Order: sequence, then C-alpha cells, then structure tokens
Amino acid sequence: MSRTSLLSEKNTPGIYQDFLLNLPQATRFLGPHYSESVGFVAKAEQVCAKFGGEREQLAQMLLAYNRKVGCGGAALAQIEKLRDRRAVAVLCGQQAGLLSGPLYTIYKALCAVKLAAKLEGELGRPVVPVFWIASEDHDFSEANHCYVQDKEGKPRRIQLELAHSGEPVGQLLLTEQAGREVLATLAAAVPGSEFVAEIMAWLEEARSQATTPVDWFARILAKLFAGEGLVLFEPLLAEARTLAAGVFSQAIRQREAAESALVSREAALRAEGYQLQVEREAGATLLMLLGKKRTALYRRDGHFVTRDGLFRQSEAELLERAAAMPESLSANVLLRPLFQDRIFPTVAYIPGPGECAYLAQAAALYPVLGIEQPLLWPRPGVTLVERRLAQYLEKYRVAEEEVLQGLDEALAREIKKQSELDIDSIFAHLRGHLALEYEHLKRDLAKLNPQLGVLADKNLALVNNQVSYLEDKAREEDKKKSEVMMRHFLALELTLKPNGKLQERVFCLLPFLLKYGPAFWEQLVSEFPHQPGHHLLYL
Repeated sequence: MSRTSLLSEKNTPGIYQDFLLNLPQATRFLGPHYSESVGFVAKAEQVCAKFGGEREQLAQMLLAYNRKVGCGGAALAQIEKLRDRRAVAVLCGQQAGLLSGPLYTIYKALCAVKLAAKLEGELGRPVVPVFWIASEDHDFSEANHCYVQDKEGKPRRIQLELAHSGEPVGQLLLTEQAGREVLATLAAAVPGSEFVAEIMAWLEEARSQATTPVDWFARILAKLFAGEGLVLFEPLLAEARTLAAGVFSQAIRQREAAESALVSREAALRAEGYQLQVEREAGATLLMLLGKKRTALYRRDGHFVTRDGLFRQSEAELLERAAAMPESLSANVLLRPLFQDRIFPTVAYIPGPGECAYLAQAAALYPVLGIEQPLLWPRPGVTLVERRLAQYLEKYRVAEEEVLQGLDEALAREIKKQSELDIDSIFAHLRGHLALEYEHLKRDLAKLNPQLGVLADKNLALVNNQVSYLEDKAREEDKKKSEVMMRHFLALELTLKPNGKLQERVFCLLPFLLKYGPAFWEQLVSEFPHQPGHHLLYL
C-alpha cells in the first residue's frame, strides 16, 4: 500500500519542483510534461524516424554483456526486441554504488521496468527498459560506500577500500581482500535473520565473479532483476564507443554552435531564476580524454588541450582520434545524455532531481547535434515504512509531510501533550513576574543612584540565565518520563530520515532485503509506484 505526495525539499532544484507541477517556465527547458500521454506517441515516432544507430550491433553487444554479468532470460528477450525498427527504450542510469548503491538507484531501475511495460501497452510497439551503469565516472568517493542499519537500528557506513588515482571506476580492479572485507563488515553489522545466509552467499558469488566494482554492481542488479527484464549497459564496452563515435566527431566539428546554444540556454535559465547545475569553465569543451585518468579537454590557442598541457591536438588530429580511437574519448556531463541517445532509441529518460537541472542545460545541444531528445519522467521517490513504524505514526498522528520533512515538530507536540506540567506557562509566568518586580526595583534604586538601575538590568539578565538553566533541567526531567515515546520517535528518525536525509538517499536495499527476504522484493516490485512524486510504501 502506498500514498503519494509532492515533495518539497530545500536542496531540491527549483526546476525539478516546477516540472512536477507542469509549470511553463520548467517545461520550456525540459520539454513536454509526462502527463501528456499523446506526447509519447509522437515522440516514439520521431525517435524511430531519426535514430541512426545500428540496431543489430546494439543487440549483439547487449546480449554478450548481459549474458556475461548473469542476466536472465527476461532481459535477453527484451534485448531481442531492439532489433525491431519500431522498438524504443526507456533509459535510466546511475553510478555503480557499493552493494547496489542508495535505494534511489533501485527505484530508477524499477521505474524503468514499470514505465516500459506501461508504454508498450499504450504505444503498441516494443519498449525496452535499460539501466546505464555510469562506469566512466571517475569520482570513486561517491560510489565506494553504502549505508545499512546496524543491530541498534543506526546507519552504518560500509566502505570499499581500493586505491584510486582518477581512473574511471569501470577500470578499477576489485581486489579479493577489499570485497571480502566489505561482506565481512556487512555480516557483522546487520541483525540476524533467516535470510542472511542465502543473501550473503549470492553477494559473495557475485563478488567472486567480478573483476571491477562496476562488474560487482552489475551482477547484483542482474540477480535482483532476473525476473523483471531489466537490460544492463556499460558505456566502456568497446562496441559502445564505436556506436557513439559520431557524437564525439560532432562535438568537435560543431563546438562553436554547441557553445552558442549553451550560452543562450544558460542565460535564459538564469533569467527565469534557476541556478545552473553545471557551472562551465572558460574554454572547457564537451569532451574528456579517457586513459589511465579521465581528464577534461579545453580549447586553447586553436588546439584541444588538457589542463596540464601534456595533451595537445589540433581539430583535425582530434577528429582522427575520434574516428580511430573512440575508446580514448569520453563525454562530459552535458554531452553524456546525447552519447546515450545516439546509441539507444530513447523515448523516455528517468532523471533524479539534480539530473533534471543539468538536463535543462544539456537539452540545448540536441538540435545542434541532430539527435531527438527523449521525454523526461522524473524518478519517483519512495520512503519504506515498516509495520512497527506505521503503528508509531498512527499512534502519534504524524502527518505524511512531517515524515518527509522531519519529525521535530511532531516530537515537540507529543512532548507537550504528555507533559504533566505546562512548563511553557510556568516559566513564562516567572519571567513576566521577574520583569515586573525588577521594574519596581529599578525605580526605587534610581532614587539612590541612576547607575543602580543599569546594574539591575544586568542582574536581571543573570537571573534569566539561571531561569533558562532551570527550565532546561525541568524539560530534561519531563522527557525522562516519556522514554517510551522518545524511543519510538528515535526509531522513526533513524529509519525514515537517517542522518537527517531522505531514506532513499542513505540506505541501500540490503537492510530491508536481509530482514524480510524475497517477500520484501516481491512486494517492492509489485507495489512500486511509477508515478513521479514522493511516496510512502508500507511493508
């Protein structure tokens, strides 16, 4: 059972919120709203008409890769659909997080599966769900850890200890020792259950077969989504570089048009009051050099150069490199969506809040490079509510908005309700009485010496400090009488807003999978809401 609400968070980009509400200032930059179902019919036709990719090569590449990482027959059947010239894809993607990464990674994948099935029925054409594993990403610090709930219900960070010097995560060697340490830490941290042994066994099996953190991540997703038909893709595959080489060439040849389009788009976004998600450096191009490290390329003095100047090529030389060695180049954050949509006939993309913001910039590049821009279907947000916690929410009448925004007000309300003393009134009365008496005192003392009135004010401040200290002590004693309630609210906070953040941004899937087993996964798949917005899903 799930309930839905639109989520408003301080750190959520404004354009994301405006797009959910279908406001014209947002759709102007992000494209038609997802609620306009007729838009998907037209978009599918436009994508297929414009798609210049090699479907046979794409299918062969995906079949080989998905077999390698252990995807089941459902995924392979989905790949076969891509051979059909009428087929389109629903894409989502994320970094290869440790042990499947934050929950929102899983939610993107589930949304892709659900949306693809929905659109396939509505459009009358094959629609394939694809998860893009961001193996090119070189920020390992964002993907080298995950959080689980320990035996006390507290968030516990688990980290993959690997030396990293700036290379793409997909090229980073997963050592046996580092992988085993992760699983040993996980096993020691989580509460026991009847499901732990079996799940730990297949996590170990996936680890033993993996050569990189990306490979481990892919094998975990393949196991989880074995019955759902999720197709996995990894952009460092040699065949993928060949399929997308044309995007690199276009980015080189049309750099001036691309730069002009981005400058114009960024000015328009600022004029609308939106902050830019990607602040571009002067001279930075859309390309990066890919080798032992992933390094930005700049346009300086008529050449393409790295920041350190160790790489320097003319336009003709870089074009030759793009054609002959596409594996040596990489798309930056703004070009990556077009790299994706050159390889896949993408009818819809599932972005998170931050992605919506940078796609508002990147969208300006689609007409320049002649690629059809997919429609956006923002990722649904979900907070999992266990049965025990649902009982606490009902008992204390905590509103859904309070679950999402924080429980401080609900806790303060409950403390006040359960208090035997009206501490607020008692101390407010005391402060008022002291203020009145000191006014009388000041008038009398001023007759002796005006300076005594000033001294009386200082004395009152000291007295009020002591009153505040006494008030704090009284509140502490009052809280002790509500220990059960406090434990309930602590449990709510630790699970629903761990570390003060949304649950989906902190915990990975494993705390819930290890506790509730396959039945939890079946419920999540069955009841997962594909509609954008934030949802409470009761277990």
